Amino acid sequence: MIIKHIIELETIINEDSNEPAVKSILAMPAEERQMFFQQAGASFIAEFLTEANKGNSWAVIQVANKETV
Repeated sequence: MIIKHIIELETIINEDSNEPAVKSILAMPAEERQMFFQQAGASFIAEFLTEANKGNSWAVIQVANKETV
């Protein structure tokens, strides 16, 4: 049995930051920036869930494939 969960993440960028990464992100086209953060968020959550799932045998929580959402 698969139970779907919808979780929305927000990234708030400090546009006044002088960090090179911030400048690179702000220079991206909006669509590229959105895809970047979707992939980064999924990767972050997947890593977190790997640790959370250790020792659980009755269920596993994971990031769903785009095709199955």
